[in-house]
Amino acid sequence: MTLCATCKNIDFRPLLTACLQQCRDRQEANGEDYDAPLPSDNSSRVKHYGDIFEIEKSSGDCNFCKVIFQAFEKRKVADAEEARGLPIVFRALSNKIEVCYDTKEGLIKLCGLDVYMNEVDVNEFFQICKIKEDNSPPILKTIEKDPRSKASLAIASGWLRDCLKNHDSCKPPTEFQKPPKRLINVGNETQNPFLVEISPGSQQLEWLSLSYCWGGEPSMKLTTDTMNMLRNGISLNKFDPTIRDAILVTRALEITYIWIDALCIIQDHNAKDWNEQASHMNEIYGGSTVTLVVASSNSVMDGFLKKRELQYLPILWYSNPAGDSTGIKPPASVFFSPEWDKNEDELNGPWSNRGWTMQEGLLPSRLLHYTSSQMIWKCGEEQRFERGKTKSLQDEVAKILTYSDDISFGSGWLWRLDTFMKFKRFPDYLPRSLDYPLLSEPETFHLWYDLIEEYTQRRFKDISDRLIAISGLAKIFGNTIRSHEYVAGLWKPDLIRGLMWHTNGAKLIPRQSEDNMRALNNTFPSWSWASVGYEVVQNSQKNNNNFQALSLVEDVQVDLFNQHDLFGAVKSGSVTITGPLKKAPRLYNKEWKSAEASISKFERHLSEIVENESLGDVEHRYSFPPGGHFAVLQMLGDIQSLDLLVLEATGEVSKGINVYRRVGVLTLWYFHKGSIASPDVIAMFKEFETSRTARLGPQEKKQTELNGSNDIVMELRREPWKTETVIIF
Repeated sequence: MTLCATCKNIDFRPLLTACLQQCRDRQEANGEDYDAPLPSDNSSRVKHYGDIFEIEKSSGDCNFCKVIFQAFEKRKVADAEEARGLPIVFRALSNKIEVCYDTKEGLIKLCGLDVYMNEVDVNEFFQICKIKEDNSPPILKTIEKDPRSKASLAIASGWLRDCLKNHDSCKPPTEFQKPPKRLINVGNETQNPFLVEISPGSQQLEWLSLSYCWGGEPSMKLTTDTMNMLRNGISLNKFDPTIRDAILVTRALEITYIWIDALCIIQDHNAKDWNEQASHMNEIYGGSTVTLVVASSNSVMDGFLKKRELQYLPILWYSNPAGDSTGIKPPASVFFSPEWDKNEDELNGPWSNRGWTMQEGLLPSRLLHYTSSQMIWKCGEEQRFERGKTKSLQDEVAKILTYSDDISFGSGWLWRLDTFMKFKRFPDYLPRSLDYPLLSEPETFHLWYDLIEEYTQRRFKDISDRLIAISGLAKIFGNTIRSHEYVAGLWKPDLIRGLMWHTNGAKLIPRQSEDNMRALNNTFPSWSWASVGYEVVQNSQKNNNNFQALSLVEDVQVDLFNQHDLFGAVKSGSVTITGPLKKAPRLYNKEWKSAEASISKFERHLSEIVENESLGDVEHRYSFPPGGHFAVLQMLGDIQSLDLLVLEATGEVSKGINVYRRVGVLTLWYFHKGSIASPDVIAMFKEFETSRTARLGPQEKKQTELNGSNDIVMELRREPWKTETVIIF
């Protein structure tokens, strides 16, 4: 790897020593905020080039300079001349190495650099310095280029063995420890994999469940025609690449069986076996020893044990003739790499976009993810990354406790965790007393709204599976909160708030993008979030535990395909609600911008929102509703907001009650003078926005301002609202 003379002469030992010391100080602080920068030590700065333009000249021949200049280009600074004449220096800050501009105002970060060593050297450094591997280690572990290598597979095996030995909380629940109807025996180097029929009542079986994307039809599936062939065993090289790789990993983990949907559920047109097995996903995934997640492959034909693209830059490590006072011997190799993109630690690949994988990733107690860049381990106690980073539940809770020592129900500490850990720790968050009125507490349903927000943007081959594919999670959630009043993706005890869902970026009117399938699929009631397209569905009131319900749910009717499966597919559904209602002849008046038009403040506000949220021209029906009118129903209120449910009349009447379809929601905010930031605070933020630090930093989108609607609320309060009962289909 080519380095210029300047980079060759840099001694990075003081920087790394400072990083190790900062990490030890942070860990010894017992829970001090890991994200808060420690004081910078000016002595641990190393000068580089005179400015970024000198680095640009050197980047043609020096790979290290090239990495730094690429980081500068990635920032898309509005005026590059702003950086001319600003010396470039390295510093140690918050146990990481940063590349900075040296300005009169102080150091401004340009980019970060990660330090890598092999696992043996990293462990020795950490042991001597008395630090542990955590969520922000000063040195990372080099990743094997080939994930098929024994060293790489040994890492995964070590994670599993450690969890089995030390994490009692990760043991699958007893009720889930029921082996599937069929499994694949993975065989070994001398024995081919083969299908096994598991007799009812079998116990003490360990299996790995596979979660992956089909991306088309697998070439090998279980059918009545292939069953005998699979029972007799099939050569490993005849399986599709993803299946073949999964079998190799299962063998390396020393697990005898693997469950694969395409090979363990009969795939003939007769859906009897599929329906039977689909209702047991809680046991199949929840009872597995570990679930293998193929996170980055689009198709079963892709495989996942592929060589990785690594960018390690070796640096020179100078030995100290006088001896190193730290007692650390020189490592075999030291590498720098561009600061790891945090998105690489998130599961943003094809697997995360598939609807069925949501519960496949939350039901198991242990998950082994294969991404294009690394392996990631998840269990109920920790999350571990192949590059040498560990996020433990204990450390996360300790971090939360730096803000408050309250971890009781309602304190909100659980919502700071990632989705997997929230779902696993939710039972511990709830009050243990069976007499506690869980269903009357808004906090009880917060987790469900989080799950829906993550779930709704996921895709399906058959959109009618949308509620079925989350039914396993719904069953567990219902059992946990001791409620079976589940209605088309919502919970009846919190239905007034539950109905206030909206799509991201379009609260009032549904998106009419190419992915919107409301017109194509009438399976789901309009009041269920399942009725909209592949949009992020949010509930802005999920954090509000102090609202007042202004309407009352009188009745909910849901027609199920299977009356014995409360959490399964629905044919139709209706909600009957009584509350303060106001009818409106239209939602959109094209004259709303005209000062001369005789329009109320509320109608102008509605028209503005409809126009802003429409993708292109406003639909004709918002001005001339086919059913004759629209209506707004008061649903929730608190000291700062009024939440309205917007409905469209169908023109039908049932038993003297008007029938509506849900359109969207509208939140009107009103503020007291004391809640508005002072002019000094506003001026301080504006000054920062124009500072050199902001100009040289990454260009970010400005956040949308929250505007008050005091005049509109006062207008609505002066007008009469009729208490009326409505039916929403």
